[in-house]
Amino acid sequence: MKRLILTLAGIALLLSAAAQDVVPYPAIPGMTTSNAYSVTVSNIPVWVEQVGPDGMEGLHVAGFSCDGPQTITIETPDKIDEYTIQPASAGIKAKARKNKLTFRIDGPEKLYIRINDNPYLALFADPPEAGVPSPGTPGVRYFGPGVHDAGQFFLEDNLTIYIAGGALVNGQVRGSGKNVRILGRGSFGGNLSVNNCENLTVDGIFFRSTRGWTNTVTNSVNTVYRNVKVFSHTGTWGLDGINPVSCKGFLIEDCFIRTRDDCIAVKANGNPENYDLSCRDVTVRGCTLVGWDHADGMTLGFELNGGTVENIRMSDCDILRARGSGRTGGHAAFSIVCDGPSEVKDITFEDIRVESDIEYKNLEIILTEGERYGNGRMGSVKGVLLKNVRWANAGKPFTLVGHPTRFVEDITFEDCYVGGRKITCLKDADFQAEYVKGLNFIPGGPAVVERHPKEPYSGRVPGQRNSQGQGRPRP
Repeated sequence: MKRLILTLAGIALLLSAAAQDVVPYPAIPGMTTSNAYSVTVSNIPVWVEQVGPDGMEGLHVAGFSCDGPQTITIETPDKIDEYTIQPASAGIKAKARKNKLTFRIDGPEKLYIRINDNPYLALFADPPEAGVPSPGTPGVRYFGPGVHDAGQFFLEDNLTIYIAGGALVNGQVRGSGKNVRILGRGSFGGNLSVNNCENLTVDGIFFRSTRGWTNTVTNSVNTVYRNVKVFSHTGTWGLDGINPVSCKGFLIEDCFIRTRDDCIAVKANGNPENYDLSCRDVTVRGCTLVGWDHADGMTLGFELNGGTVENIRMSDCDILRARGSGRTGGHAAFSIVCDGPSEVKDITFEDIRVESDIEYKNLEIILTEGERYGNGRMGSVKGVLLKNVRWANAGKPFTLVGHPTRFVEDITFEDCYVGGRKITCLKDADFQAEYVKGLNFIPGGPAVVERHPKEPYSGRVPGQRNSQGQGRPRP
């Protein structure tokens, strides 16, 4: 009997410890609770918020922190007939019974879930917080649970902005500073546009935006975005997620971005008399990207208006969607669009998984005449490695286009696949290649681009009605 009592006590202790592993974030006063989903994590209820409007444009979000494996149960009002859990690379296996979907996660995770015809549910399982600052600490601007209308506020050196889980800060962040941290598990409603920063870290925040580029960091050194979530909605144009503009040293890691415009857009832009326009040493890794409406997952461009754009690395990322037309004939899962005098070189896309929801293109690498958004001067693209990239949608083209006076050079596909088929030559996929020199496949060998039309590439995809893309061009 004593052993039984100890065993039961031990079970109770284990259950208590498991409960402590999950930290749900408080409901934000005045925000909309989802009527499509309810969520429990290891039997602990987690608030689900509907962010944005009704219907598919809205995103339903369940946010919490956890440590170690957890059992997730999602309940819907109606019987579950079908569901998807993305990214596919997460390998989540679920069981649906009546109106409940159950599965396990091994620990912190970001999942994008669709059940029946309901809007998408984003499950943000954050790692536990460490080093949380206390209210009133010098150099700390602390926002506790609740809604805060902060207006426009400016950075300063050695500032920490902390937004707690269950807090929503509405405002705009501007200015510059050294050793600035913006962190927490809460939400920021608005955008961040800063410049001339050094050692800026943004960690854990959920950005929600309806106007303009959500995160614009210009002419800055040593920037880190980690475990950041971005959702832009309702507006139509210019709703990018994270834009490194003429930065040196920029890490975007373990982020989830669903935006109406490009999820991540690397730029080289501004007044060259004020600072070096070059953008270099940018790393994007471990991210999930959803280009919702007029969006690439990641792009280098359009605005490449001077200096070099070099040592850009994207790895271990999942691109779930890319949609929308534009001035180069449609968005792609990821792209390089050099529409200005920048010298683009030493670019790597490695271990990228592109799922099937691609409207126009799997890939585009384009050197324009410099007049679509640029200043009429032409740049260059040389040295792009695509390694172990897997595109699910075999029906979408790969657009590789230079200019009659300046070719795109040295493009290598190494161990890449489309629709499950290894790409070893131009015939293995729908390549639209013009004015390309040094195209190589490993395995395979060099490819000769024989088709050189008299007119430079107009941005037209076969079957489109006009040469500049359908509808309003993307910004």
